[in-house]
Amino acid sequence: MALLEIRNLAVEFATARGRFRAVDGVDMTLNEGEILSVVGESGSGKSVSMLAVMGLIAFPGRVTADTMRFDGTDLLGLSARGRRRLIGKDIAMVFQEPMSSLNPCYSVGWQIAEA
Repeated sequence: MALLEIRNLAVEFATARGRFRAVDGVDMTLNEGEILSVVGESGSGKSVSMLAVMGLIAFPGRVTADTMRFDGTDLLGLSARGRRRLIGKDIAMVFQEPMSSLNPCYSVGWQIAEA
């Protein structure tokens, strides 16, 4: 069983001109012990995709997927309380903003202890 399984992820935002689809048709499978790096041009949907996985897309955003599971848990049907148990503990994101991201010159452990 995959640790993270996503099929046909889409994220849309309502705008004055209609709906804007920021992410369309993302599929990924990540098994335990694997590392996933999401890379792409600025504005390609990397951060929006991962925010959707963590349930952090706020209104007017809308997240849909055929499948979005983490360790067997359906993320699409997860309650807010259940999501709080996962986010930060089992699912996290290193943001690309330079002032809030980790410095690759130091170990992650050192940077967390320093903070």
